[in-house]
Amino acid sequence: MSFFKAAKTATVADKGGNPYLSGREEWLERYGSYISRAAQWRALAFFCLLITAVSITGNVIQASQVKTIPYIIEVDKLGKAAVVARADNVSTTPKRLIQAEIATCISDWRTVTADVELQQKMIERLSFFMAGSAKGVLRHWYEVNNPYEIAKSGKLVHVEIKGLPLPVSSDSYRVEWQEIIRSHAGVLLDSHTYEATVTIQVNPPTADAVLLRNPGGVYITALSAGKVVGGQLSLTQKE
Repeated sequence: MSFFKAAKTATVADKGGNPYLSGREEWLERYGSYISRAAQWRALAFFCLLITAVSITGNVIQASQVKTIPYIIEVDKLGKAAVVARADNVSTTPKRLIQAEIATCISDWRTVTADVELQQKMIERLSFFMAGSAKGVLRHWYEVNNPYEIAKSGKLVHVEIKGLPLPVSSDSYRVEWQEIIRSHAGVLLDSHTYEATVTIQVNPPTADAVLLRNPGGVYITALSAGKVVGGQLSLTQKE
């Protein structure tokens, strides 16, 4: 027994005589490799997680991008096709479209027909192009000049637009038209020339319902009209 105690004491003395350091060295020899491998696996797992996150983010961004580029194709009378422009590039509303919409609004506003259903459709279509104070002007007009009552009285009004509406500023146009009043039998009763200044605002449609009713997004926000008498403009809401 004394021999074994002497051997143990000699071993401890050879390692510096500190049993705690000797125990730490022995523990590291047994479990240090496990700890090192565990740390390496944690680092590798974190690296894989980072790569996965970057990959998913890239896939989401790539999926949200439009890969198909639409083009507007125009075909002439001979059947020859030519690329006009890219449809994904938002462009300003063409001036011709604005002029056409204004002319159509004036025609729907002032026309009086014996077809009640057609008259209702014109009034409904007109409401899709009105905004701001123009709504109040039209409301007052229809209160004073009820197209259904006018048609019952035996008068029908046909509107002829005199040329395209001309711009007077960046947002305003002047339009001139002639109203031909006839009886239900087609007899000419009267004829007058009118002029109006309209202020427009373009709001491209974002909903399908608005796109079907007002595809150009052209809205008349202000309206002033009157009869042209002897080369001078007489501003009256009733005419």
